[in-house]
Amino acid sequence: MRHDLASLMPAPKSLGRAFKSWRLDKAPSPRHTFPSTSIPGMAFALLASVPPVFGLYTSFFPVLIYSLLGTGRHLSTGTFAILSLMTGSAVERLVPEPLAGNLSGTEKEQLDAQRVGVAAAVAFGSGALMLGMFVLQLGVLSTFLSEPVVKALTSGVALHVLVSQLPSLLGLSLPRQIGCFSLFKTLAAVLTALPRSSPAELTISALSLALLVPVKELNVRFRDRLPTPIPGEVVMVLLASVLCFTSSLDTRYHVQIVGLLPGGFPQPLLPNLAELPRILADSLPIALVTFAVSASLASIYADKYSYTIDSNQELLAHGASNLISSLFSCFPNSATLATTSLLVDAGGKTQLAGLFSCIVVLSVLLWLGPFFYYLPKAVLACINISSMRQMFFQMQELPQLWHISRVDFLLQVPGLCILSYPTPLYFGTRGQFRRNLEWHLGLGEGEKETSKPDGPTVAVAEPVRVVVLDFSGVTFADAAGAREVVQVRERLASRCRDARIHLLLAQCNASVLGTLTRAGLLDRVTPDQLFVSVQDAAAYALGSLVRGSSTRSESREALGCGK
Repeated sequence: MRHDLASLMPAPKSLGRAFKSWRLDKAPSPRHTFPSTSIPGMAFALLASVPPVFGLYTSFFPVLIYSLLGTGRHLSTGTFAILSLMTGSAVERLVPEPLAGNLSGTEKEQLDAQRVGVAAAVAFGSGALMLGMFVLQLGVLSTFLSEPVVKALTSGVALHVLVSQLPSLLGLSLPRQIGCFSLFKTLAAVLTALPRSSPAELTISALSLALLVPVKELNVRFRDRLPTPIPGEVVMVLLASVLCFTSSLDTRYHVQIVGLLPGGFPQPLLPNLAELPRILADSLPIALVTFAVSASLASIYADKYSYTIDSNQELLAHGASNLISSLFSCFPNSATLATTSLLVDAGGKTQLAGLFSCIVVLSVLLWLGPFFYYLPKAVLACINISSMRQMFFQMQELPQLWHISRVDFLLQVPGLCILSYPTPLYFGTRGQFRRNLEWHLGLGEGEKETSKPDGPTVAVAEPVRVVVLDFSGVTFADAAGAREVVQVRERLASRCRDARIHLLLAQCNASVLGTLTRAGLLDRVTPDQLFVSVQDAAAYALGSLVRGSSTRSESREALGCGK
């Protein structure tokens, strides 16, 4: 039982290692965690059609739970634009705002309470579905998450976020459009109501974007030169709040402001289970998107920093995170792209960074809430749009994806390994290709006695010096598979060089070789590492081994990993 509990809570081990090696100068500072958690949390609450304070709750409880259960060491969880937008569509459909408008204070509170209840029920339902997927061990579905598909999803949502925030940017009180073609319906409604735009809120939006967009660009371009990212969101929030307070923009020009943020935490409350049948159609896609985005992002950083994640454990972590946090009136949450990137740049290496962000949000909930009273909602809309920067730039990869791709047999002799990969290399098999290659090279995590992927524990035999990748069985490679080959070649370059392992590629058909070439493989290998047949590659490898056995210095030069 103790072993099972430890396997379900892997994070404390990495947290323990983090505390042992932790130094104050390596911890993410409030300058990083404040703008990356508190402010976007309130901004994304607008997308979910709930009051801003519930974005703060969703930036606290899920982060705390994932820090205990998750396996993504660099992952930051909380509010995410995609899920907030999907949740907002469900909330607006089930609890629409009266067409008459002009609600009294009491009526507004009742409407907000109903909307919060629906959003929490959606989080409860999506969390329960992910826990069911964990019980059924459906984490294997993460192998079928194509990188182009995930990027297409996030890029499309970026457009929806931009259009959905146009009424707030222009100071227009328009009902949210839901259902099919909501993007075009919203654009038509905005164009129709454009003459009624608020000059004050339009000015605030223009000035906010004029500050936020260049600052984010500077942070990216001069990341290595800046001692710390420029906190553009913090500066904008302070300037806008002071301007609104001193000029009474909320009363003189009817600028919409955040208002009072209740201090402390909400009382734990079980969501209305009677709503579950009505929100099931919304909870299912939200659960799938949560897992897809989170598992993909965790895999990216796990590959980058050479560790592994457990996709089934990720289902448990995000399922429990959504279900438990829904008891505290949180809306659906997942891994967040922008926050994860910012915390990693700030030096975060374990779930300890998530705990630091919890402390920052806690301080806002307990003490700093009143300072946001006069913050214009138009500024939050601008923060939403500027946070989509990376997703908008993903669209630049569309021409490259079109250009790249439109559509264990093991033999060892001393020092030589011929590795045949007899399946198509596409997004569903790219992870298995990497794991098999690392295992056969003895470059995976752990000691020399390791577990073969999907096989029993065996001991690694004679050290491998030359590996011939037999691609005769690879009949097809898509963009994700081709990029995996290139990225594996990059990641293993220094490790191969240290272990004096030489990689050769043999018998690759013209179509697959063309895809690999367009993905950039020939920029990283030399022509003498490509062979028409396995026999030619083996003969070259054996010759290199014979020469290498006579002199160590020649071996180091001949068996290096290339450029």
